[in-house]
Amino acid sequence: MDYLEGQSQKNNIVIDGVHESGNERLTETATKVELDGCRLKNRAADFDCFSLALDESCDVRDTAQLLIFLRGITADFQVTEELAAMQSMKGTTTGNDLFTEVNACLDMKWDKLAGVTTDGCPNLTGKNVGLLKRMQDKVTEINPVQKLTFLHCIIHQEVLCKTVLKMNHVVDAVTKTVNFIRARALNHRQFVALLEENEIERGDISYHCTVRWLSLGKVLKSVWDLRNQIQDFCVKKGHDIPELSDEDWVADLGFAVDVTALMNKLNVKLQCKGLFVHEMYSAVKAFMRKLQLLSSQVKDNILTHLPTLKEATRSADHLHKYSTMLEALQISMPLFKPRTDWIILTEEVK
Repeated sequence: MDYLEGQSQKNNIVIDGVHESGNERLTETATKVELDGCRLKNRAADFDCFSLALDESCDVRDTAQLLIFLRGITADFQVTEELAAMQSMKGTTTGNDLFTEVNACLDMKWDKLAGVTTDGCPNLTGKNVGLLKRMQDKVTEINPVQKLTFLHCIIHQEVLCKTVLKMNHVVDAVTKTVNFIRARALNHRQFVALLEENEIERGDISYHCTVRWLSLGKVLKSVWDLRNQIQDFCVKKGHDIPELSDEDWVADLGFAVDVTALMNKLNVKLQCKGLFVHEMYSAVKAFMRKLQLLSSQVKDNILTHLPTLKEATRSADHLHKYSTMLEALQISMPLFKPRTDWIILTEEVK
């Protein structure tokens, strides 16, 4: 009994240590952002105009974190692009709450605000009490003729386009497989040992996090590279993965690996610092033309730009399906058409 109590105390100490370590890192990050924010405020005094990018999401402890990115330009075209503030919100996150935080964090000159970019969630874009509505009302109080430009994050939209590929049956099976190996410490150790015994260069597989968009392509790629070892391991553990023996599913996995790799490349390009909207637009248009080319090539079984699919056993039906999916993705990519909810918002403001 004493032993169990001792172990319990040790576990509590470890857990407390983890929480303290997490809190320290969060405090350090917040302090750094606060110091950078002070320097940014000094530079902001010279801005002729500026725009904001806002993102609100929950961390691992379910605390809402509001990130505010600012991009300003001076009269001599000096561009500043920085993380202006990171604010923890422990209560509600309504449009009014977010507006209060933005106003308090930035203490900005509203008449110089030109536009705001968000990921389109309702508490930001709501037509009656959303953050954007409140910001437009604030600007209108100062200058009745000034209209803000509201944009939907181009990277967020690009990721949403993946839904037309209908890859859920691939992602779900991959997620279950990875969870079987990684969720149990013993399974993970034995799997890594198996890879080391076989002298496999790629030494492990990682979790897929839906918030981190780039992780999906990496997880699919690692499962593709280790699919034979994964199948052998799962069979030994009495946990058969029938999809890994299904040629149709394996072909779909190969296609998914190649397409997510292409989209991740575009995603990284769009995240480069200091890009102007016309440069991002050019990158998207070039990607759309590339999808058009790939669709026609896949019909003719030309898989130069899809090397993973080229390794898979595929039929004419597969090629027709993949060509159609690429075509659907290309059609879904025009990211600059107006969002219906923002048209309503603009009309409401008027």
